[in-house]
Amino acid sequence: MSENKTRKKLLYITDQQEYTDHGTIGPLFNGYLKEHLDVYIVYFTKYKNSFQAKGTDYVIPQQYKKEICRYMDVKDVDLASFDFVFVRNMLDVLSDVLKSRDKYGFKVGYRVSFPKTEEAYEAAKVDNNETFFGMIGAYLQKFSKNKLLSQCDLFMPTSKDMEEMFYPNSGVKSFPLPSGLDPARITPHRESDGDERHFIYVGTLDSLRRFEQILIAFTRVKSDNWHLNISTFNPEFAKTIMGRYSTIADKVSIIKADNLNELMVQVDDCDVGIALLPDIPVYSTAVPAKIMDYYTCAIPAMLTDNPKNRSLFSDEDALFCHFNIEDIVEKLEEIIDMSQEDIAKMGHAGQNKLLSHKRNYKIMAQELYKELESL
Repeated sequence: MSENKTRKKLLYITDQQEYTDHGTIGPLFNGYLKEHLDVYIVYFTKYKNSFQAKGTDYVIPQQYKKEICRYMDVKDVDLASFDFVFVRNMLDVLSDVLKSRDKYGFKVGYRVSFPKTEEAYEAAKVDNNETFFGMIGAYLQKFSKNKLLSQCDLFMPTSKDMEEMFYPNSGVKSFPLPSGLDPARITPHRESDGDERHFIYVGTLDSLRRFEQILIAFTRVKSDNWHLNISTFNPEFAKTIMGRYSTIADKVSIIKADNLNELMVQVDDCDVGIALLPDIPVYSTAVPAKIMDYYTCAIPAMLTDNPKNRSLFSDEDALFCHFNIEDIVEKLEEIIDMSQEDIAKMGHAGQNKLLSHKRNYKIMAQELYKELESL
C-alpha cells in the first residue's frame, strides 16, 4: 500500500481521437511506463459532448481543448495530484497547461512527434501555394512555438537531429523519444504466399512525400513478379492516384487498417516494407516511424539513403537507395531477385538490432522514468 502512495502520477494529453490506435502512445505511455508511474491519458472526441473517465483514460470533447485545465477541474479531475503533465503536438493546449502550472504544481513536458508547421510550409512550396503572408505566418508560429517551448521542464522531440534542425537553442532539457518496437508484438519473418515478391507501403500519400515517384518506378520495373499493397487511412484518395497508373493497376491493392492488429496482419503478409521519403529536413532528421511496423514483423525496409537512416541501419539489415526514380527501379529489381532466405535474414537482423538498442519501448520507458525522476 505504501508503495502505491509513493508512485508519481503523469497526465499525458494527446492530440489523438478516442479509439485511435497509435504506435507510441499505446506501448510506451499506456503500457511500459505504467510499470514505473501511474499514467493517465487524455484523448479528444469530435462526436460526443460529455466528459468520460474510462479507468485511466479521459475522453474530452474537442471544443474544450484550449481551456482543458479549467474543464478538467470542473469535471473533478484533481490536477494537483499529478506530478507531470505532458502535451503532445498541440501548442494551444500547451499554452493553457503552462498558465496552470503554478496553480497546480506539476512539471510540464512537451512531446513533438513531427515538425508539422515546417511540413505544411514545405508542402505549400511543393504545391506552389507559398505566399509572402504564408512565410510571415510560418515565422510567427515558429516564434510562438519557441517561446512556449522555452517555458517547459522537458522537451521530447522524435530525435536530436530534429531538435537541432527545427528547435535549436530552446534552453530546455530534452529527452528524444523516437519510434520503437513493442517487444510484446514482435513476430518472426513469415514468407508471403505465392511466387510474387510482396511489397507494402504504410502511411499517408501526399505531394510532399512524393509517393508517385514510387509508382512511376514500379511502372518501369522489367519483371512483373511483384505485388504492392498500399495501406492508408484514405483509400479513396489512393484510388484517385492509381487512376493515373492503369498499366500496373492489377499489381496494386489498396487496403486500410482500422487498428494496429489489422495493420500487423497486413505487414506480416508481405516481404518488404517501403519507407522511402524525399531527402528533405522534415523527413531526414528522424527515421520513419513506419519502419517500426515493418521490423515488428521482421520484414526489411526500403529506406532513403541518408545519414540519419544510416545511423541506425546498415546494408545487412535494410535496403537503401536514393530517392530518385532510376535508383528506386534498380533497387526494386534487385529485391525481386533476392531469395526469401536473404530477405528473412535481413528482416531478423534489423528486428534484433532495434530490440537491443534504445528502440525498444520497454527500455525507453525505463529511461524516461529515470529522466522524470531527475527533474
